Order: sequence, then C-alpha cells, then structure tokens
Amino acid sequence: MREIVLKGVGEKVYYDQCDNGLKIYVWVNEKVNTFKGSLVFLGGAENTEFTVNSKKYSVPSGTAHYLEHIMCKNDDGSSLLGNFNQLNSYSNAATYADKTAYEFVGTTNILGNLELLLDSIQTKNFVLDCIETERGPILEEARMQEDNGDRLAYYGINSCLFFHYPNRVSGVGTTSDIERISLQDLKLFYEFFYHPLNSFLVVTGNVNPLEVIHFVKENQKKKKFPVWKKPCFPKYVEPKKIVCEHKEIQANVELPKVYVSVKVPISSLPKKNIVTLLSILQLVLISNFGSTSLFREEMIEKKLVLTLNTSVEWERKYFVLKVWAKTKYPLEVLPILKEKLKNLDVYENDIFRKIKSEIANLVLGYEDPEYVNDIFAYMIVKYGKILTNEKEILEGITIKDILDVVQKIPMDKMNTFVVNPLKKGD
Repeated sequence: MREIVLKGVGEKVYYDQCDNGLKIYVWVNEKVNTFKGSLVFLGGAENTEFTVNSKKYSVPSGTAHYLEHIMCKNDDGSSLLGNFNQLNSYSNAATYADKTAYEFVGTTNILGNLELLLDSIQTKNFVLDCIETERGPILEEARMQEDNGDRLAYYGINSCLFFHYPNRVSGVGTTSDIERISLQDLKLFYEFFYHPLNSFLVVTGNVNPLEVIHFVKENQKKKKFPVWKKPCFPKYVEPKKIVCEHKEIQANVELPKVYVSVKVPISSLPKKNIVTLLSILQLVLISNFGSTSLFREEMIEKKLVLTLNTSVEWERKYFVLKVWAKTKYPLEVLPILKEKLKNLDVYENDIFRKIKSEIANLVLGYEDPEYVNDIFAYMIVKYGKILTNEKEILEGITIKDILDVVQKIPMDKMNTFVVNPLKKGD
C-alpha cells in the first residue's frame, strides 16, 4: 500500500493493487458517518465497436446500459438493491460514455457492502428469462428519453458538431437497437470489459484503509478470472468543421431552450495540459455568463431569459464550449448569446475572485465522501490517475494564460440549437 498525497488540500489517498489487477483507492474522513464504494469498469455506452486479437466485434448501441440493468438483478430476477437494503445501505448503478459504475452508500458494515458488491458484479450467471423480462423496462426508458428535451438537445448538438465521434448517439440506444441486443452481445461485453484489469474500486468516507484493502485483496484471491484480452478501439479522424450551423427540434418542454455551442480543436489552443485548459475555459465562461456576471443580470432583468447556464466538455481532441438558456424569445436571445461568446471579457479582479472561489469549492468538497468518490472515479477514467495538484493548477493560472487561450478560440465553428415546445395536438 502506498499513499497518494493531494498537494495543497491536506488530503491523501491510500492505493494498492490486487494480484489480478484490480486497483483500490481509499480516502478517509473520520468526521463523517457515511461511506461510499464504487466499482468502476472502463467500458461504457460508446464502446460498440472494438477489436480483440485482430478480430473485429460490434454490439448494438445500448448494450452497455442493458448489461448494467442485468447486473443489478439476482439470478431469480429480484433486484440487487434489496440485498443492499438488508445492510441498511443504498445502491445504484450508471452507464456513462466511457465507464460503467456500481456503487453503494452506507453507515455501517463496510466489509459486508464490499463483499456484496464484488461478489455480485464480478461473477454473473446470465439467465435468459431475466434478460428478456428486463427488455420491456429498458424499452420504456428509451421511449421516455426520446421525449426528454435535455437528452435530445445533448445528442442533437453533438450530431451537429461532430461527424464521426460516437457521442452523437444515445447511450441507451434506440428502441430498434434494444430489440436487437442478444444474450451473446451481453456476454461478449461482459467478457471483454468486466475484468479486474479493466476496473478499479474507490472507497471514501469513515473507513479503515488497511482493513478495506486487506479485505478486498483476500476477496480477490478466492476468485479465478480468465486471461484478459484487451480491446482496441477505432481511431476517429474528426474534421475541424461542424456538420450544421443551426437546428431546431420539438420536445416535451414548457418553454423554448436555446443553446450556442463552439467546437474548439485543442490543437488550436496554447500548449498547456488538459486540466489547465479546462480550468481556464471554465473560468472564462463563468466570469462572462455565471450567476454573478453583469451579462446574466441584464438578461434576466430585461426578462430575456429565465435561466442561463454554461459548460465546457472535453470530447477527445476537442473542447465544446456551451451556453444555454430557457427563454420565451429564442430568436431574439440566440444572436445576443452568439455575440457575447465572440466577445468574451477578461477582467483581472473578477477572474481572480473566481479562482479563489474554485479553490474554496475544491477544499470544501472534501467534506463530502460521495462527491469525493465521484470526482476520483472521473479523474481515474479521464486522466488515468487521481490528480494531486488541482489547487496548484488553479493558483498558477495568470491573466496572460487566460488571454492567450481566449485569443486562440476559433469562434467560426459555432452551432445554435433550439428545443421548442410541442405544438398543440402533437
């Protein structure tokens, strides 16, 4: 076991690795009563095409999500959630683009929770009746998402920005995808992605790290896994141009939502590490459109928007800068948002206030075991490790760094997207 020291925030993570390859990360907070455990596999909704030992495989979209549902069932079709309830714990699972996570939150019996999680997910009997029974609820979930304005906007915007990246397609899959998913598809995904060498465990909260790591390693010694055949994935060549500049859809929303998104090639920005670039872009958007910005106050005061939000998303070799608003006047608001994005302000005093605020949020985040667990899992998947210098990265950002990045953002790859309410009778 070794310690990973998180500089500047006075925290450390205990790390070890089982003989079978499973990585274990444990963070301790003795001031809280709760703990959270997450078993994460590096396979998600976007992994529908892959190559193993020179042989190409493909599964329908939605296979990873379908498998998540099956993994949360016992052999008799009952919910695994009930087993955790008997331990007075709460459990959940989620499929993301690049990972699938199984987790529990509790206050007592950490070892019992770990044993249930590891033994239930790492060993699986695929019962055909259970698989077919679950198809109906998954189809219903897909139909609900086909009417969800936020989900439709997310994938719709990606399909307007990107030609080839798999983020253009819903991770749940379409109804036709789900109907095609077979027992063989689920077993195939499980074989290639649900292996100790392709997974890690994060435990956070009021726990004994030595006890947790020893227990997990002993648990893993009792199990035998086949030799893992590591999948290789397609190398997408994504052009810098966008698919289309404007699109409108209808969905089940009360008021229109408008989105302005910019596709930014990372290669066009100054040569800095990804975390620094992400931090700078987020600071700039928050400064210009955030809750304390003059622009947001004016837009709300004039009743042009009811809400205003921003995000920066990292999509392989690109960033996506996104600003969106709920408004009664989409045609009037869109050009205003576009103009503001093209003329971003950088005020030194405001930026440094935002940096101090981000550092404060970073430090305060370590009061919450569930938040820390989620952040660690995100880092390990995205960066291959837990970042140890987040505070130093924020403190090291200068106005020159920000200006250099802002001046290099190519604003010519901009998409506008509108989600309109359904017409009466639809």
